Amino acid sequence: MHRLLLPVLLFFIFPAVAETLSGQATIIDGDTVRVGETTIHLHGIDAPEMNQFCRDKKDKRFNCGHAAMRRLFLYIGADPLDCTIKTYNEDGSLAATCRVKSYFRQTENGATRGEKFDVSLEMVLTGYAFAIPAQTSDYTGAEEHARTKGMGFWSGRIEPPWEWRTQPNDAKK
Repeated sequence: MHRLLLPVLLFFIFPAVAETLSGQATIIDGDTVRVGETTIHLHGIDAPEMNQFCRDKKDKRFNCGHAAMRRLFLYIGADPLDCTIKTYNEDGSLAATCRVKSYFRQTENGATRGEKFDVSLEMVLTGYAFAIPAQTSDYTGAEEHARTKGMGFWSGRIEPPWEWRTQPNDAKK
């Protein structure tokens, strides 16, 4: 009897291994992908909305939401993502940290060709997404690096997406 109870007790005593989800991703926007029927928000980052505009270093207006989406596609392409689920959202989507194999000689975060890298970290390091310190402190140093070097959106003027979303629609033009 004790031999039967031990595995059951161990199941409740020790936390489960982190859930993972893997597969080819469809890019939704600069911080959201879909793997199969599951929507995944990249944990710890926020990218501009698809209809959000910014200014580049020459003060030219451009769609920074589309730029962030294109950058995410550059990193992921048609390769499978390996995502570690962090939380389940009320809307049925997930927040996860996702990794993909690099085809670059070297990514900004140091991964070389064939190594897997954290997509969220790369988005923030290159200045195409913002860190969300309330979710994790993993990317705050990366954001400071991108800001200091004037990388990506930091080379011009951008309003953080969480501030942009609070504006009335007529002010978002």
